[in-house]
Amino acid sequence: MKKIFEQLARSLAEAWRTGGTIPLPPADAAPASRADAFAIQDRMAELIGDRCVGWKVGAAVRAVQILEGHDGPITGRLLATRTFPNRGQVPASLFDGYKIECEFAFRFREGVPARKRAYTRAELEPLLVLHPGLELAGSRFAAGSGGRKFTTHDAIADNGTGGGYVVADGIAEWNGIDFDKLPIDARIDAGDPIEVYAGEFRRDPVDILVETVNGLSERGIGLAAGDLLSTGSLTVPTPLRKGQTYVARFGNLQTLAVSVR
Repeated sequence: MKKIFEQLARSLAEAWRTGGTIPLPPADAAPASRADAFAIQDRMAELIGDRCVGWKVGAAVRAVQILEGHDGPITGRLLATRTFPNRGQVPASLFDGYKIECEFAFRFREGVPARKRAYTRAELEPLLVLHPGLELAGSRFAAGSGGRKFTTHDAIADNGTGGGYVVADGIAEWNGIDFDKLPIDARIDAGDPIEVYAGEFRRDPVDILVETVNGLSERGIGLAAGDLLSTGSLTVPTPLRKGQTYVARFGNLQTLAVSVR
């Protein structure tokens, strides 16, 4: 790894640990490819030293990629000490102002090792347990810094902008659920409902999972039994501030809540 990327990975890891931010690096010191960005993310995770318990993906829908200016999906790690139980609290020192969004995640009953041949939906679907979840997403790069536009490669390097994850109990028998029609009601402190993505801004979450598993596999990364994979935002990402509580009802399946304290 280039020396300048090693230093960026170290700065990102320190910002992760402290809940701080760093300036966006100038273009000549920033990742210019997905390969460079993933190498920085991998090194950042190594320096943090936390246990990886799964993966998250953002911008997995083409309409979102166009809207946000990304060239493809953005994956990042879910780390053990930043994964929280439902109806808990998260520390304001780390998450004040992070954006929160509803997601569908799946836990793997069995390991899925990396391989050259792509996995199919028929192979992976029987291995999955559904877990509604809430992602707390934020960047370690200070907003408006660096004098340039924040890019897909910056997002990937910074753990895919993943920060924390709230996971509900698993639902083993989920195949009859119509994900596209499942009503989601999410609010902060009993305020107005937060907009739910629909139409071209939604995809089948299992299709996203299969695509993400194969993308990881191409990088030589497999998933272990018990790992989670979250499949992207179902609601408009909304800042959550200290003292606020977010409550999301996933139809009649489960209700999730988290507070920033």
